[in-house]
Amino acid sequence: MSEVVERLERIEKLLITLNAKIDNFLGYEEITEEERNELRKMREEVKRGEFVRFGALT
Repeated sequence: MSEVVERLERIEKLLITLNAKIDNFLGYEEITEEERNELRKMREEVKRGEFVRFGALT
């Protein structure tokens, strides 16, 4: 269960950062290389089925 919480916290941080960039009218080209790598990792995890649906937590 702690792994799920850690993943959700990581996703939340990414969403906050991404939302801030959108609010400041920054586009994808303004995302740092580290952020791009994190997005790639998340996409790969989803492709492999390594995710938990929000409804599964309740």
